[in-house]
Amino acid sequence: MLDHLLTAMITTATIRTYRVPVLLDVLEARLDAAGARPAANGARAGSAERFRDRPLPTQRGEPVGGRLIGEYLAAQRDALVANDPGARAGDSDAVHDLRIAVRRLRCTLRAFRPLLRSETTEPLRAELGWLGRRLGAVRDADVMSANLAAAIDAVDPELIVGPVADRIGRRVARGAEKARSRLLRALASQRYAGLLDRLDQLVAEPRAISYQQATACAAKALRRADRKLDAALRHPPRAPVAAAASGETALHEARKAYKRARYALEVVLPAAGHPARRLVRRLRVMQDLLGDLHDAWLTADLLRDHGMRAHLAGENAFSYGILVADRNAAARDLLARLPRARRRLRKPRLRHWLER
Repeated sequence: MLDHLLTAMITTATIRTYRVPVLLDVLEARLDAAGARPAANGARAGSAERFRDRPLPTQRGEPVGGRLIGEYLAAQRDALVANDPGARAGDSDAVHDLRIAVRRLRCTLRAFRPLLRSETTEPLRAELGWLGRRLGAVRDADVMSANLAAAIDAVDPELIVGPVADRIGRRVARGAEKARSRLLRALASQRYAGLLDRLDQLVAEPRAISYQQATACAAKALRRADRKLDAALRHPPRAPVAAAASGETALHEARKAYKRARYALEVVLPAAGHPARRLVRRLRVMQDLLGDLHDAWLTADLLRDHGMRAHLAGENAFSYGILVADRNAAARDLLARLPRARRRLRKPRLRHWLER
């Protein structure tokens, strides 16, 4: 059977596939009538697939970078719009995906700020920050609820004394409900509608930015993240609970910087090809490790707070101490893994393409 695919290569963009079912149905019927038989290998546009990993042709001064930035912004705008209904309906996955789209948009506007019109992008970044905080409060409540439940499940049930799960669950639920109400008000506001209009206008703007300029901005974001991690590891926190209580530890700042760098690299990835994909994967590993570390510290801090409240209410706080110790031990294990993850991320073969 024919593949029903016509594949065309666009010299300075990605390969696109077009379906032309009516025409090919007629052609297939004619070929069958003439005695044609299907090919044994069933290539299904295999020759086109082989080109997908090849870098796009770029020349100095050619506005490939502008197109890549525009396509990335458009993709995140589309993801935002697609997840809007689910977020309104209370779908936690939609809230998560919507938050990621907003975060990617903000990070892109920040990483490529020297190449974009600040009078357009900076007000939009501020509005995306407003929306991101509303989404973040809902998502963080969901994540913390899951983390606290997992922390309790990880401890021997015989060590859980008193209404630990109920106390934690009630408090988290109250916070989650307030956050959800604020998010729904935000999504129903004229401010949100105006944000979408500004985003559409930004996506439609032409950008005369070369591939080299875009790559240089992504490389700068990565170097900035490296410096933040190096500074944090020179003086690693000795008291995890106190570190988490401050809200903005140096390692958490490094994690956010690596997230911004990863999103910036995602922008140029279609033109950079396989080396960029490998680097992005390694960045994701580092980001996840730092995220797990921050979550362990934050969970320990919240459990300590719950324990103090339980004690003041006349309840037995023994179990909270066990839970805090368990999360602190997990944080120490994660912290010990950071030096190796840093070495793997710094391998020259992952980054040589950024210097070309």
